[in-house]
Amino acid sequence: MYTSKERVIRDGYLIAFEGEVMSDEEAAKRGLLDPEPEQKPKAKSTRRKAKPKAEPVEDEEDYDEDEEA
Repeated sequence: MYTSKERVIRDGYLIAFEGEVMSDEEAAKRGLLDPEPEQKPKAKSTRRKAKPKAEPVEDEEDYDEDEEA
């Protein structure tokens, strides 16, 4: 069973009034049902690639190979 959630008017003709109850076949004839509800497009994902981690930088002032203690 199908219940119209809102009043539907097309080309000046009342197709269904709000709260009208009808069979699924009748709703399909009136064009109120989605043609293929199983084949909805997938929602776009907001996932992104992980950013590469920055390599640790050695501090040049603290490290000197030529300097002896």
